[in-house]
Amino acid sequence: SFRRSIGEILYRELSENKLETFLFEVANLLNTDITGVTNIEYAKIDLMAAEKARDISAFDKCSDYASKGISMLPSDKWDSHPEMAVKLYSLAAEAERLLGRHSKMDIYCREVLAQKSISTLQKKDVYLAKLDMMANAELR
Repeated sequence: SFRRSIGEILYRELSENKLETFLFEVANLLNTDITGVTNIEYAKIDLMAAEKARDISAFDKCSDYASKGISMLPSDKWDSHPEMAVKLYSLAAEAERLLGRHSKMDIYCREVLAQKSISTLQKKDVYLAKLDMMANAELR
């Protein structure tokens, strides 16, 4: 699409500092019409945008960027890109927990916890999200 083409040009041409400044705009342009798109570079941009959104407490946007990044990973993501996959799933789980959408959080957590190829340490953020949800459920 035209918008995605603009995003690709900006992604290629912006310096690292400028990309950080316009990260949300570039991610939004690259995420235009992404159905069926597998692109590791786009997923990386979505990971960066999700982290930035989380850092400013924009959890709904964090969830959106993480979800879009996940959708752009290849089907063998846990073998070919395990670090990026676990980061995106962990961010999505954390954002969903903070938004109170526990069933969606649980889907992301289950996916990570089912992976035998990643270490327990890599799964720590998912474990922490589940623990926090259980602790807060006890307080209600």
